[in-house]
Amino acid sequence: MLYLGILICAVLFAGVAMTVNEGLWSNAISLISVTLGGLFGIFVGVPAGNFLAEQAGKGPTNAWYFVFAGVWGVFTISVLITRIIADRTSRTKMRFIPLVDKFGGPLVGILVAVMFASFAAYTIDRIPIKAGEWKYADSPGFAVSVFNNVRKPFWQVANAFAQGENIDKTFTAGNP
Repeated sequence: MLYLGILICAVLFAGVAMTVNEGLWSNAISLISVTLGGLFGIFVGVPAGNFLAEQAGKGPTNAWYFVFAGVWGVFTISVLITRIIADRTSRTKMRFIPLVDKFGGPLVGILVAVMFASFAAYTIDRIPIKAGEWKYADSPGFAVSVFNNVRKPFWQVANAFAQGENIDKTFTAGNP
């Protein structure tokens, strides 16, 4: 678990490093893509993973592998599709006041990194840890606090979406 906590911190740092030099428009599109991709990943990927596990004839002890792959597969495909659609429909980049672009771009880039790391922590917490593959009891306090704090932004978005659309909150229910 300690290594997973360090991995989530590394994902957050890498996300900030990769997006901080992008402009406000590019990072805004990335933020929308990551958020929508995460929602699609959770609300479409979980049923898809369960369907794949059922088709493969795997029992409930190994079903989390398929659910995890389904969530990340749907996330990846939906981020790619939304990014391609956004790039094709918006061939010219929005021009902002230079000062707004200079400070807004890195700020929104940090939000992109936070949402991506939050989605990663959320999926690790809700799928393999909840399935019993890893346990919080086996980890130091650092890893537990990383998962408890980093997963909150995406949990809030997913829970608000589930409440707003009156859909099944099985996967989003519980404390963040």
